[in-house]
This record gives sequence, structure tokens and C-alpha cells, in this order.
Amino acid sequence: MNRELSFIIIDDSELDCYVTQKFLQRANQNLIIKTFNDAQEALELIRENNNFDVVPPTIILLDLQMPVMSGFKFVEEFEKIPAEIQKKYVIIVLTVLSSSNDPKDIYKILTFKTVKSLVEKPLTLEKLASLLKHVPPAGNK
Repeated sequence: MNRELSFIIIDDSELDCYVTQKFLQRANQNLIIKTFNDAQEALELIRENNNFDVVPPTIILLDLQMPVMSGFKFVEEFEKIPAEIQKKYVIIVLTVLSSSNDPKDIYKILTFKTVKSLVEKPLTLEKLASLLKHVPPAGNK
């Protein structure tokens, strides 16, 4: 992975944030990575950060099942942000797929225009390479 990218990891599990961050750092030590255990805090950062021309494309790795603000609510609120801000981000849902998941939830999250893909935890090099196909090159606005 030699593209200039940044990541925002949003997951209520500190362990999952840590594991994903360490994996990404091993794939590329020069990545900019921010982690949040609260989706609302991440949303506020995105809304308040107005210096978008210097921020490389940012991949949001989003957990669906979180107690304060779910991944669904995060995406609903994210899609209310102006389009010129939205296009600087790519939302990838990073979740545990199991028989306890409601298939309707998986379908529902993929119907949002800003959600580009769903990836099963844990992240691997193969999954990372696949999800990077959904990220436009730097400079594409």
C-alpha cells in the first residue's frame, strides 16, 4: 500500500480500534490514523475540519453496532453534511458477520450512497487491498 491515505476508525471496542490501527500501521507506517470509540465525536471532527484540500482521501472504517450512536445513525448524519465534504471520505463498514446479524441490517447499510463496501472483521491485507479499490486517487474531487 503506497498511496497517501488517512483513516478514521470508529468502533466502541477499544481493542478492535487498537488491532485495526496496528494492522494499518504495519501495512504502511506513514498513514494518518485517528480512532474514535464514539461515533458522535468523529462526526463532529468531520463537520469542523474545513481544511479539506490538504487532507488525503480518508477512509472511515465504521462499526455498525455501537451503543451511543450506531453506525446507521452515523451514516444518516454524515449524509446531511455538504456534498463537498462527503466526497473527501469513503465509508467502509467493518463489522462482525455472524448468524446473529439481521440480513436486513446488512442490506440497509449498503443502501446508503456514502457507504462503499462492507468488510468482515478482522481486517486482512487481502481485504484492505479490496477495499482500497473503492477509494479515488488523491486529487479527485
